[in-house]
Amino acid sequence: MSGDPYVWIAAMLTIGVFSFLVEDNPVFCAIEHLLVGLSTGYMFCVYWYRVFVPELVRPLWESGAGAEAHLWVVVAICVLWTCKYIERVKDLAKIALAFWLAVDLGLAIPTEMDAGVIAQVLGTIDVSFDGAIVNVVGEMVLLVGTVAALTYFVFSKPHRGVVGATAKLGTWVLMIGFGASFGYTILSRIYLLIGRVLFLLRDWLGVVG
Repeated sequence: MSGDPYVWIAAMLTIGVFSFLVEDNPVFCAIEHLLVGLSTGYMFCVYWYRVFVPELVRPLWESGAGAEAHLWVVVAICVLWTCKYIERVKDLAKIALAFWLAVDLGLAIPTEMDAGVIAQVLGTIDVSFDGAIVNVVGEMVLLVGTVAALTYFVFSKPHRGVVGATAKLGTWVLMIGFGASFGYTILSRIYLLIGRVLFLLRDWLGVVG
């Protein structure tokens, strides 16, 4: 068995988490709170030393009202966030919330469009039916599947005839996509389980090589 105390601590915490498989118990709840506390403390330190101090405090301290004066807007927004704890001015926090949502959406929408919609459209248009038969079949599946899935979301026409058949095929394409995504999620969780069991058997108990 391992003589490292940190390995023993990790093993005890792992077993405590697995105890939830039997029933909810105080040990699991304590470890759950410990995980949340450690994660919050770690992320606070990361944001403090890598974002807040170098990106806001130090530039304002060094330049004041100089080249980095626009950062005072960030300070004002942070102050508005704290207003939600004061009853008389709690509505001012909605300004900060609206600003945060606007910036977040403004950054997220172009990224999602480039990575998702535009990439899918370009991949569908840029099909090539040259080469091996496997590549040709793959391109056909991509083209037909994309058109069928999009047809399912056409609600301006009744899903009858050709449109109905294509929409039905689109339903199967969507279900296959959701199933593959769900299967990938389950597989990733199984990989995590294998890693923890291997840690217990190899690093802690030493019963496997």
